[in-house]
Amino acid sequence: MAETILVIGLIIFLAHFFVALFRKTRVPDVLWLTLLGLLLGPITHEVAPESFGKAGSVISTIALVLILFESGMTLDPLVIPSIWRPVLRLTLSTLIVTIGLTMVVGVFWLKLDPMLAAMLGSVLGGTSAAVVIALVKSIGMKDPPGTILILESALGDVLTIILLLGLLDAAKTGALNPVHLAGSIIASLLCAGIIGVLGGAVWLSIMNRVRSFPNTAFTTLALAFVLYGLTDTMGFSGAVAALAFGATLTNHDLLGIRKLPLLRGREFGVLAHFDHEFLNEMLFLLKVFFFIYLGISIRFAEGWLALAAFVLILLVYVARIFTVKLVTRLVDIEWPEAGLMSVLAPKGLVSAVLASIPVARGIEGAERARDFAYLAVIVSILMTAILIPLVERNPVNQFYQRLYGKSQNQP
Repeated sequence: MAETILVIGLIIFLAHFFVALFRKTRVPDVLWLTLLGLLLGPITHEVAPESFGKAGSVISTIALVLILFESGMTLDPLVIPSIWRPVLRLTLSTLIVTIGLTMVVGVFWLKLDPMLAAMLGSVLGGTSAAVVIALVKSIGMKDPPGTILILESALGDVLTIILLLGLLDAAKTGALNPVHLAGSIIASLLCAGIIGVLGGAVWLSIMNRVRSFPNTAFTTLALAFVLYGLTDTMGFSGAVAALAFGATLTNHDLLGIRKLPLLRGREFGVLAHFDHEFLNEMLFLLKVFFFIYLGISIRFAEGWLALAAFVLILLVYVARIFTVKLVTRLVDIEWPEAGLMSVLAPKGLVSAVLASIPVARGIEGAERARDFAYLAVIVSILMTAILIPLVERNPVNQFYQRLYGKSQNQP
């Protein structure tokens, strides 16, 4: 036990060092944390994912909820009406291209059944909210591109989960129902958003009274967990609910919450400086163990799968250059930010978790698809970390300037 406590303390100190290293080298700290997880897990086998039991997935989910909640607090609702089309275009084009490329690689290289290859494509179709949001905050991306990436990652998680479940049902029944899928997506987004906003409105109206009791520093975060769990249990997107809850707490005046009949005349609470500081400290600790657990969870099976994963992610990132180009036609984005958007498309723990579902369902060949997805996750994080510093240097930045320069930004 003493050795475990020692390692935890050293990891936290290393995490602070990685943050300082990022400021000098522009290599994201999440990469070093993930590599540390790889070292502890699949490389040296000092720690196995099973050692965490249910605690590993719980910590990961808590980290995701807090990351989304904090992102919601920093969202500007005035920006959203002007960027919903770019968000949809970027999310859907990334999903479609990724599924198409994954099906080609899966069928002709991995020798997977076409339906299983489509499932693998849906697993890898989105971007990791936890990784993307952490990098957007670390890099200090401006709006609207920063908000576009955050919303893309949150929406992508919803789409990939629902699409995978729809494909699993299709594999069982022999028919895919596009209308049912579309209805599930719309219901998940709308209902989750409503739950998040209503939860935020209720909490603002009782916040001052709750704070009259002792030991209430954690209550706001606890409500974020409640809303996430409740929404997810109802079959909607807990991620969107957490995002909407955070946005409501800091932007309730812009959202017109005070106009609701039950809330008229009520005194609303305000998040204090302490609340933000407490949240930031919690986020730091949970982010550290989230990415280490991600690295530990990666599995290396057949060696040639790593090459196939590298080729697929490379193709996805090349295609990403052109999907971002579609976005720059709809909204004015400076070329340095557009360049960063084109490389911020990593996969994460959500993809790793989803990849295990076909295995649990007993689908033939799903083990190879799962191992491939694990490798694609780590390759995408590595590629993102390598490309971020390169975007700011010659001759790479000249390429992005020619591609995304203002002269080409015209609709």
